[in-house]
Amino acid sequence: MLSNEYLFSNIGIDSVGFYAPKYYLKLKDLAAERKIDPNKFKKGLMAIEMRIPDVNEDVVSLGLKAGYQALVKGGISPKSIDALFVGTETITYAVKSVSNIFAELLGISTNSICQDVYNACAGGTLALLNAFALIEKDIIKKALVICVDISSYQVGSPSEATQGSGAIALVISKNPRVATFGEKFGKVSGNVDDFFRPAYEKNAKVFGHYSVSTYLNFQMKAYDDLINSIGDFHADYYTFHAPFSKLPIKIMQQIIQKRWIKHIQNLPRLKKNQITSSLLKKLDYFMHDITILPEWLYLKLKERGYSSETLENISYKLIANVKGKVLPQLRVPSHFGNLYNASIWSQIIYLLEEYAHVNDTVYFGSYGSGATCISGLLKVKEGFKKIVSKHPQIKDFIENKERKTIQEYEKIKAGEFTPKTFLGEIAEHEKNNKRGFTLHFCDEGCIIPNIAGLDHCPKGHSGFHEKFFPLYAVLKSEPIVNPNENALNYLYNGLVRIAGDVKQGSCLEYEIRRIENKEETNFNAIGLLNWSPLYVPVQKIY
Repeated sequence: MLSNEYLFSNIGIDSVGFYAPKYYLKLKDLAAERKIDPNKFKKGLMAIEMRIPDVNEDVVSLGLKAGYQALVKGGISPKSIDALFVGTETITYAVKSVSNIFAELLGISTNSICQDVYNACAGGTLALLNAFALIEKDIIKKALVICVDISSYQVGSPSEATQGSGAIALVISKNPRVATFGEKFGKVSGNVDDFFRPAYEKNAKVFGHYSVSTYLNFQMKAYDDLINSIGDFHADYYTFHAPFSKLPIKIMQQIIQKRWIKHIQNLPRLKKNQITSSLLKKLDYFMHDITILPEWLYLKLKERGYSSETLENISYKLIANVKGKVLPQLRVPSHFGNLYNASIWSQIIYLLEEYAHVNDTVYFGSYGSGATCISGLLKVKEGFKKIVSKHPQIKDFIENKERKTIQEYEKIKAGEFTPKTFLGEIAEHEKNNKRGFTLHFCDEGCIIPNIAGLDHCPKGHSGFHEKFFPLYAVLKSEPIVNPNENALNYLYNGLVRIAGDVKQGSCLEYEIRRIENKEETNFNAIGLLNWSPLYVPVQKIY
């Protein structure tokens, strides 16, 4: 095959990270509770599980760990990052960028650009385009892009089974080690009311068949726009935003039926029932990533003189070739649900971790309701395995999880579950290798900036403290009952919050959770959020 290097830039993905909540719900349990045929989820949506965030586990909790992973896996200093972009539709503040919060928690240089990009599920990809353009113009050298969301629909609604939560992080730079972006991108936008979430409401609304039609329409147009820019192309993998796993298969079928059918018209008529290598190569070129051969393909080939035996052999050849190229990445949405902005990039990370090879080309169609769609290409670089083979990988999150009952899920979703934590003294685990997070906080535990002249609490609390919190720790003391879940002054006393069934000597991992003081009396501080370390039991240290 001819080289396609001319299609690609020297800007791309230098490192990757992924994170998801540990709680999950089996969709067969949900089907039983809602008195729905479980095949509606398993076969109709190709969905098996969905991830559930813990109480007070929000996009900051999830995105922080994904961003940290990307920096650690790539051996990248936070101070070398001069732009941090966040793609999300799970808004933390109406005014105040979550990207600035991540920059503080990750220790990113203050001489950096921070921006949140909101555009439904395409915000993360638009953030990547921002990074691409700024690096191309030498305005910045290296960007960290975090895509993070928690999708939420009304209990009992048709969309309930597609909920999910998770985060990815990508470090973008010149001369990347993982993959390079194509020079051109396909793009289409329009005012379509296929999906929305009103201000101050937690649950999104979707219009079923109309929303599916919009998704397919925009994906096709973005695919066409890319071809108009670069001409016909070959990709080893095709990835698409996945509100549920069945939709990417639907768009792939449409691409074949509506765009690749011209190749069928050009197939030679056969006088003998033989499968030639040239025929298989031609079929493989345009059918290498479809999993179900449509009926019309059989009819078209029969018209050309192919026998049923020949057709069956061709079918086996094609399906054997394509199952490893379309289905693998759909394992992510089938286990984690709709990750919104993290959806398409988590699939691509999974391909890189499990299936991709050097010089493979990946097509992506990133869709955001409302609506916009961006398409493009990635080319896998020679040294990518050195980055993506490091743990934790997505398969680790698929395997390591905690099942919740329907009743527990509904209580968490309704905000009726009150978390119970302990306090304790910790020490860095011997296998931690100096990994962790440095926080700056006042005497009352409010996180404050490490910026000269501004390194004090706006609420008027005294004190400035700097403390390192290891990624992996050991509980030194016996667990102490926590008298007030909303209090933060224990940080000043050298203690941390701990969740789960723990005892002295337990192995723990750092997480962070939102703290809201519902008894705040300072008018200007009402609604001001904070985040505090929470250590949870961990079975395996990576």
